[in-house]
Amino acid sequence: MKCSRADALRAYMNGELSEQESRLLERHVEGCLSCQRQMESEEEWELGDLQVPSELPLDFSQKVMHALEHLPVPVPRPDWKKRSVTILKRTTVAVASVAALITFTSMVSPTFASYVNNVIQTIQGVDKGMKQAAENGYAQEINKQMTDQGITLVVKEVVADPMRIAIFCDVLDQDGNRISTSIQGDDIRLVFKNKDGVELHGGGSSTIGQRGEYLVLNQEIFSFLPDPTDIPDELFVGVHATSLKGKEGNWLIEFPVDMKKAKAVVSYTDINQQYTTPQGISLKLNRMMTVPSASLLELETDWTKERTEQVEKIMKENGWEVGEPERGKISKAELMQSYFKRIGLAYQIMDENGKVIAGWDDAMYDEVNQIKANTVDLTRRGAEAPNENRITAWNGFAPFADSQKLKVKLHSLYLFEPAAFKAQVPVDTLINEKVTIDSHDNILALTGFSLKTTEQEEKIGDFTYRGMGAIIPFMAKLPDGIVYTSEWKAKDEKGKEYPVSRNEAYGRGEDGRVEVTGTLYIRGLNHQPKTLTLSYEVQQRQYRDLDWEVPINTGS
Repeated sequence: MKCSRADALRAYMNGELSEQESRLLERHVEGCLSCQRQMESEEEWELGDLQVPSELPLDFSQKVMHALEHLPVPVPRPDWKKRSVTILKRTTVAVASVAALITFTSMVSPTFASYVNNVIQTIQGVDKGMKQAAENGYAQEINKQMTDQGITLVVKEVVADPMRIAIFCDVLDQDGNRISTSIQGDDIRLVFKNKDGVELHGGGSSTIGQRGEYLVLNQEIFSFLPDPTDIPDELFVGVHATSLKGKEGNWLIEFPVDMKKAKAVVSYTDINQQYTTPQGISLKLNRMMTVPSASLLELETDWTKERTEQVEKIMKENGWEVGEPERGKISKAELMQSYFKRIGLAYQIMDENGKVIAGWDDAMYDEVNQIKANTVDLTRRGAEAPNENRITAWNGFAPFADSQKLKVKLHSLYLFEPAAFKAQVPVDTLINEKVTIDSHDNILALTGFSLKTTEQEEKIGDFTYRGMGAIIPFMAKLPDGIVYTSEWKAKDEKGKEYPVSRNEAYGRGEDGRVEVTGTLYIRGLNHQPKTLTLSYEVQQRQYRDLDWEVPINTGS
């Protein structure tokens, strides 16, 4: 039987859903077999035969080291791209079974480990925690490769622990020269298995992108194997690429990763402290897990009775009643309920002398508070309890030292609320001069109007746009206490409604209010209307009236 949400999958893939509609659909697909099967049918692929030597030559390490001595150390480039693979795509990827796993011995000499560490330290974009793990001996040599279509994919080394794995690769042309490649969609997928060939459930955050001269594949492990004792001592990883440098092919490299050493040093610090904010949000700091590349704080949020009653009142006053879902649609009630559930926090971590050594911030843009520090990539943001408002989040930092006295101090709480911003814009006037709007203490200055009349992806100014639409540059000063807006829409004089996406940069003015610059992109608008009514329905408010400090003695 086809799920009522299945019709929304194509809209999701085409980028036609709003930010929150996408989040809702992603969570739905995680638990819907029908939608997962539909995605599988659209993205099926088969693994080709893999031919590799049965064993490595005895002088392999010596040859590798000799070759490495003649390779230039790459100069990091600041413009590397990072692709975040959505939960939806990760959940629905069905990877075909491989007939046999290729086993080989990873020969890690102290000389090579030192070389790997030095290389990783130079790669821009590798976070401090991963570099620390490499420095402490958790980098492993792989050096396996496969060639197709004249392009060679080389898996050089990995850094892995019970939280995550980073795979460092080279992409080479026919002459053996390094080439950069941008990764789109599911050009590369990662598969994890145990020694018996049983595939381990994937999911969690991942990034794949060019960093300097290297292609770096990052995958969170903690989300699908949260208990380190469930992680096999030898984890078999498959890297499967179907497109490199614009050429379709079949690159498949499998290799074992030794997890035993990293598992042995996992430590836990029990905290178990609770606090209730004036807004009716219950917070509980449960514990901290430390692995070679990160310290992971487990923080739980929930609604009190007062918060529940407050949200129910708002929903009732606006006529937002959650009922049976319509096919392919997400109701306004579902949308708003999901926003109410999203609770954001900001906090700082200090040493025993009061010096700030780390900071976490759930604000949409780090520039709003500028307190985020020493965080690591691929932190699992949270898991919702079924049919409840309780969410458990895991925030990752560069690993803290054992037996260290720390203090966590709560900085901010973020809650979403309904917004009433609406403004009518005369387009003829906007083409010739700036139009300034002041609505509900939100000052919006619009500085132009132009049409993109082609479907092709195109870079206009500082931003890239896909499909036809209208572009309106803007500057805004948000109301006091508001740090983000969402669910923008535009309506022409005939009443036709268009979705609006934004390209934005955030900061704070001297008066402390958040200032935004960027463009509004009205998707699907292919003509110049007489007037446009702009509106947004949701805003995020920052609360600072908080008083919670928690001492932590690591390793205790």
